[in-house]
Amino acid sequence: MAEAILSAVAPGRFGAFSAGCYPSGSLNGYAVEFLARHHMPVTRARAKSLEQLRRHGAPRMDFIITLCDVAAGEQFAEWPGDPFVAHWSVEADAASGDADDAMRDNFWTLMRRIKIFTSLPHGKLNRRLLERRALTLQASYL
Repeated sequence: MAEAILSAVAPGRFGAFSAGCYPSGSLNGYAVEFLARHHMPVTRARAKSLEQLRRHGAPRMDFIITLCDVAAGEQFAEWPGDPFVAHWSVEADAASGDADDAMRDNFWTLMRRIKIFTSLPHGKLNRRLLERRALTLQASYL
């Protein structure tokens, strides 16, 4: 979902790659349909693992933003290129309510956060400032 939103919100400014810690090999058809209904690009979407993005020849990552607690627990310290790593907890629990509500909540949460992220002035993405801001934002969500 985040890959499609970032691709739609900032085409050409950021390359967007989404991957799972334990991908099933296929995309959630309901999520793809939901994104298509919201005019998000889904034609190139495919299931990917973190390991695919760590391999030699994979695109260079400047930023890694994890969305679930499982991914936040991954080791990114030795990731090629030393990317900036942040965690946005976006895990609406579909089991405790309506799957449509959870999908919609996740979509709009990601849309807001990605729009804020992409509105940062290009060339002024200071790593130390971003790290402090990310820690502040993370603390405010807890």
